[in-house]
Amino acid sequence: MIIYEYPFNELVRNMLRLEYLFDRFNHFARSDDPELHHNALTTLFELGDISARGDIKSLLLKELERQKFALNQLKHAKEVDQEKLASTMMELEHASAQVNASVIKPNALIGENEWLNAIRTRLHTPGGTSPIDLPGFYAWRHSPASSRRELLQKFIYPMLPWQEACHLFLRLLRESGESKEVLAHQGSFQQAPSGKVYQLMRITLEDPSLFAEISANKYLVSIRLLKCEQDLKPTLINQDIPFKLTFCQF
Repeated sequence: MIIYEYPFNELVRNMLRLEYLFDRFNHFARSDDPELHHNALTTLFELGDISARGDIKSLLLKELERQKFALNQLKHAKEVDQEKLASTMMELEHASAQVNASVIKPNALIGENEWLNAIRTRLHTPGGTSPIDLPGFYAWRHSPASSRRELLQKFIYPMLPWQEACHLFLRLLRESGESKEVLAHQGSFQQAPSGKVYQLMRITLEDPSLFAEISANKYLVSIRLLKCEQDLKPTLINQDIPFKLTFCQF
């Protein structure tokens, strides 16, 4: 099984990118391999670039507040698990407070570190992080794994509020999804949204060798399923493919 997602607004797009990068960073940082710790640093720079965008913090805080307001309306609903609701409300309160308290942009902390800046600058040159260009970085890569990991955790620490808020926001959004089984005739599917304004669309395919090319707006959703062959050349599907389509709006 494989899931593809399509964001309907820029905030959700950036949250999906942040989630992807946080997951990559954590995967690389857990390893003892210096090559993967190198990858963790390059991922850190990408995280800093996204979180540094001017309006992303205010948009995220506004959306978290909207989610809190929506959940607050369910306080007296008998069919709602009130214990779970209270727990989720506390999570939202904590995530909002932590992001709001992060006055300094995470990217600014990276920019203040001379060692990180040297690495970041050399990344634009092919082979620019080699021992002949960055001997200090080469020495760090040969330091004990526990020492490297400790430094990586120090660098990611200012971004942890963003990680918590991002994962919570997307979790609640995905849990709000309305799913149905549909059929892509000859690999193609089109549908006009039902008048609602959605934030996220999810496509669940049983065959992981298939992938979805998606274009969508408030008037029309268009999905084309293709198959990834061994030569990595995508090929059109000439058969009907069932899949699960989920629209999410919290």
